[in-house]
Amino acid sequence: MASTIIDVAKRAGVSIATVSGVLNGSRYVSPELRERVLAAVRELDYTVNQVARSLQARSTRMIGMLVPDISDPFHANVVRIVETALKTAGYTLLLGNLRDRPEEQARYLHILRAQQVDGILIYMVPGCEEELRKLVESWKPVVLMGRAPTTFQADLVATDHVTGTRLAIEHLMSRGHRRIGIIPGPEPQPFSRSRIHGWRQALAGSGLPADDHYISYGDYTIEGGALAASHLLDLREPPTAILAGNFHEVVGVLRVLRQRRIKRPDQVEVMSSHDSEVLDAFDPPVSSVDQPVRELGTNATELLLRRIRQPGRPPEQILLQPRLKIRSFPASPLNIGAAAEA
Repeated sequence: MASTIIDVAKRAGVSIATVSGVLNGSRYVSPELRERVLAAVRELDYTVNQVARSLQARSTRMIGMLVPDISDPFHANVVRIVETALKTAGYTLLLGNLRDRPEEQARYLHILRAQQVDGILIYMVPGCEEELRKLVESWKPVVLMGRAPTTFQADLVATDHVTGTRLAIEHLMSRGHRRIGIIPGPEPQPFSRSRIHGWRQALAGSGLPADDHYISYGDYTIEGGALAASHLLDLREPPTAILAGNFHEVVGVLRVLRQRRIKRPDQVEVMSSHDSEVLDAFDPPVSSVDQPVRELGTNATELLLRRIRQPGRPPEQILLQPRLKIRSFPASPLNIGAAAEA
């Protein structure tokens, strides 16, 4: 049987209160008694019953976080920042990988509720709002990241994808591109609609038509990016630049370009809607929309901790502004669009 705090007290020859004071740091204990208690803990291989402690304190000091794809460098960086912030605040992070599947979101939410986590950070699967709505309306601490709900109000931290996409398309146009394809992500997702809106804004601002033939939906995977890029490159007048929805889709686009022996940026230039240090290693490197990852993770964590402390306060929404990360090319920019029209 597992040792108890009573066993430790008997082995050390001290009171239960003294053992508790040593383990919790809640009271002064002389160095001699402290060492006796710690020696007894080691000898008995005693561990604190966190379940009992949680029931007594009504807090598990655990936070659940659910992300679409932990293999995506963007989400991995957000998780790293959140974990560091939670550790500083005395919380442990439990992580779930949703893969944008409704059944996975339902499964993980059931697990996190069973674990009685103190709060949840979640990139909601599109169209799966009902269970989250019930959690929020029952005053359970939940902060949504990236994707805003349509049927209820909740704490939210997101990036302005319309602005980020518009900046990227304007940059490509400044380099001479006039036929710019976009792989915004899956068709029904709010992210995709926001990126298409930014794409249209930028083209309209320069008096260019927004031809829907240059929209090719992907699924945030390498294979999806490759299929979407193939569709664009098979057009009678293929794009001279492509903006991909995330890092994996960028890899898919680059794979197709290599297979077709299409040079970049001379023939087709590629940009990413997500930044990653790995993009520096490509030859030539890939410019990107640099979403404020640190601010995203930090703000979401702080917002959740405030929600835990003040469960009845009004929902708060934070919209972060992206910027471009332009990576230089070996050669000077080409007036590709003008050359193509000549």
